[in-house]
Amino acid sequence: MKKQVTWSWLLLCIFLFAACEKPVLESSDSNKKSKEKNKLTRVIRILPKELSVETFEESMGAKEQPFTRAGSTSRFYAINVYEKKPNDEGYSMYAYGLFTSLSKIALKMNVESLYKVECLIVEEKDDKLFVSDGVYSAPFFHGNNYGTKATNSFVFSKEENFTGLKAGATTIADGKVVNHPRVVKLYGTVSDFSPKATNTLPINMRRAVFGLHFKITPPEEGKLTVSYLGWYVYVTKASAAYENRKVYSFDDIEKGSQEGYQTQVDMQITWTKDDGTNEKETKQVVLKRNVMTVIEIKVEGQKPHGFTFNEESGDMKTENVEWNLIF
Repeated sequence: MKKQVTWSWLLLCIFLFAACEKPVLESSDSNKKSKEKNKLTRVIRILPKELSVETFEESMGAKEQPFTRAGSTSRFYAINVYEKKPNDEGYSMYAYGLFTSLSKIALKMNVESLYKVECLIVEEKDDKLFVSDGVYSAPFFHGNNYGTKATNSFVFSKEENFTGLKAGATTIADGKVVNHPRVVKLYGTVSDFSPKATNTLPINMRRAVFGLHFKITPPEEGKLTVSYLGWYVYVTKASAAYENRKVYSFDDIEKGSQEGYQTQVDMQITWTKDDGTNEKETKQVVLKRNVMTVIEIKVEGQKPHGFTFNEESGDMKTENVEWNLIF
């Protein structure tokens, strides 16, 4: 009887040991796989920084109404991340995100893959971005024109990301969509980044902006209307001398961020006299990246009218183009 009891206890112990051993082994294997997986990924901090620390007014030698970054200025960072796995021919969508905090721009990357990162910074100035229930519109549409919340985190997706980072279209606070908003935009990209050797990814950001500085003498009668890029300036005979300078973003952000970029636009001046008659003239103006163009306008009836376009720059000579008209 004792032998039977002894063998029964021995079999029971063997059974319990076997039952406990399997979970331990499975847990060990699971931890091993988890550690191996973690070794294949690395959290990368993305650091978009302006290529030059030079301020706008320094680069253009402007003394009046300095272009500075006020403490209350809002900055938005929109980022697309693409991944190219080993043996892949091209990049595919990986993640996107809208941030207001630079310190929170980070995500996990596979050390065996290569990555391409595209970043747009929008800094509010005279115009503020349109937002409804925390959702921002252009240029922060993703997928099929869906608005995006600034969650300070990435959305991992292989099917959609930001679609309008290179376009000028921007929805400003009143809900109006403009192609040359009065905000500062900076753009930059990095390709073929490997997370094997480092956990930081700096992106050199370039401004895609220009400036216009209007100096308008009130007309002897009636009203002057200056039309440009979808914006308007109105000056009447009762107005004080008009002087104002603003910064705008180009409508092609990728090209507009390149050194030496310039483009021509039409500017129209309409003089509506007291008797209701209109005098109109149109002229092409050259807009240059990171340069403030000074536009001086003065009209007089039955006399030569001088429309002067000046360019002020700290390291360039001033260009003067006179536009002489007789009404």
